[in-house]
Amino acid sequence: MKLFSFKTKEQMVHIGIELDGLKYDFTRIWDMFKDIQGKHRFPDLYFMQVMVELGLFNYDDINEVISTVRKLRSLDDLKIQGQIQFDVPVARPQKIICLGRNYQKHAAEFNKPVPKEPIIFAKMTSSLIPQEGTIILPRNVGRVDHEGELALVISKTGKNIAESKAYEYVAGYTIMNDVTARAMQIQDIENKMPWTRTKSFDTFGPIGPAIVPTKLISNPHQLDITVKVNGETRQHANTSQMIFKIPELIQYISRHMTLSPGDIIATGTPEGVSELHSGDVVTVVIDPIGMLENNVVAE
Repeated sequence: MKLFSFKTKEQMVHIGIELDGLKYDFTRIWDMFKDIQGKHRFPDLYFMQVMVELGLFNYDDINEVISTVRKLRSLDDLKIQGQIQFDVPVARPQKIICLGRNYQKHAAEFNKPVPKEPIIFAKMTSSLIPQEGTIILPRNVGRVDHEGELALVISKTGKNIAESKAYEYVAGYTIMNDVTARAMQIQDIENKMPWTRTKSFDTFGPIGPAIVPTKLISNPHQLDITVKVNGETRQHANTSQMIFKIPELIQYISRHMTLSPGDIIATGTPEGVSELHSGDVVTVVIDPIGMLENNVVAE
């Protein structure tokens, strides 16, 4: 089971769901579920952000909706036909928190020490683009790198979350490419300036294509990450190599700020980052989430 956002022929944003390799319009399934159960009891559900905020993004609730509708009718006419125009899965996260140097070999490739505590920084939400969106290389910023990462979406509000409770606050997992203006970042670090601008150019936040509910990924620290540019492997690692694991990250971040439904945490990139050029196609693959693919063009 994977959930994603897509645009209909009428350019309306709907929620899609992939079941057994087939893609369906979950927004329409939800509308039918409302009719069956009584409309007054259930809200409209068009954006996945709303689904997360309402606490409906979990395997059991989604499965109940699908099962209820299937008992009364076939879903065949709700299949999504033709090519899908994806949208970002979470359209309006309150914040995007990213991890720096969370893989030892990535720290080593920049001759940096392994951090003693998580290094966190913000990426602006205006940087987000969906599956098959275009990464635009800004003028006069020098080298720009790909950074493939496992990301998670927060399910409910939490502050000072204990590590033992961390997964209760995760709605699901997705893929993020933390595109970075590397030359500018190095310059900013040398000048003791923050990284924010180097991470937050428009289009520097490819995310998707889908979110997999937490219950369906039993161990998020046993996932292979592969990044390819024009078919050539540049990054390949396993999330078991993270320095700070997800419970520790959630505990640490929530100690400093309240986490809210829809917030995105990108867990850091492994070694092998490299420069992107106009005309490149960059793909990030994490099974069982899928493949995030984006073209690269110069501004």
